[in-house]
Amino acid sequence: MTDDRKKTSVCCLLFSVLCLLIITGCGPEYTYPANKVAESIEKICQDEYKIKVEARVVGKTVGALFFMDNALDNKGQLSKEIHEQMGKIMQVLTRVTLSTDLPVDYCVVILRDRVYANELIITRSVDDTKRANAEMIGVEESINRTVFGQRHIDVTPQNEPFILKEVQTPEFLADQVIQRVRYASAKDTKVEAQIAFLLMDGSYEPEEKNFRFSYVSLKPTDPKQLLLDVFHQANQVLKAYQFTDFKALEILDYMHRQKLTIDAKAIQQYQDKKITDDDVFSRFVSQSATMQEAFKLFGFNTPTNIPDETAAVVPVTEAAR
Repeated sequence: MTDDRKKTSVCCLLFSVLCLLIITGCGPEYTYPANKVAESIEKICQDEYKIKVEARVVGKTVGALFFMDNALDNKGQLSKEIHEQMGKIMQVLTRVTLSTDLPVDYCVVILRDRVYANELIITRSVDDTKRANAEMIGVEESINRTVFGQRHIDVTPQNEPFILKEVQTPEFLADQVIQRVRYASAKDTKVEAQIAFLLMDGSYEPEEKNFRFSYVSLKPTDPKQLLLDVFHQANQVLKAYQFTDFKALEILDYMHRQKLTIDAKAIQQYQDKKITDDDVFSRFVSQSATMQEAFKLFGFNTPTNIPDETAAVVPVTEAAR
């Protein structure tokens, strides 16, 4: 499947899920005891949609797993049936979690493909669903807040146990930042050709309480603006969720050897409009790692025909001009 087809398929899936979630808010009220949540999800999916799922509750996360023999159509895209089924399952999870005494923060739908040994995963915040139902956030923002992921299964899919991992808010936000950067870049026709060559990774490190993101842009672009674009997306997510339980944010641009390291206090000042983009770039950006480290990080062999010292031979401030 091409990158463009993947992006189109993912966006269609998220839009289908969003529409079903909004419809959910208009339905009848249901009450499900905390100790019956998983059982209720399985029963509703089977009785109302004829979909067999396995449901789990871990901490404040509710998840449902279902199997398909082939999730892709003859064009290499997620089939219409898959879109509808994943949307219906998320609708059931939402319906139950909004009408139970069990405290739930996140809903997760997992599709396990028996043929390709892959999992497609949709993660959504219950609070975001409430905001969408109350029209506090729009359609596009709701899609941006729904995290789509996938992973390969090393064993036979039927033999892989369903172990639901509790969603942690910082990890959810880190994944959302990465997704937003990719989607926002793909929509920008001015840099569309560049985005196919932008590799990005990131995580939250709980011991240090730091967000760390890194990327490699393999096409010519303004390094200062690209770094600030990634920072803007991270800041937007932190502000939208009012998340302050972290110490610092680090963004690494391997291609141009520049690193933004900004503490939580400075981010708050930025959100309060007390410092500007120029302040952020001049005060919190420094030189960083080599191109060899970047290629190793993203699983590529180090190029032998390009000396590392030529990857960036000028200071960051000069490269950004």
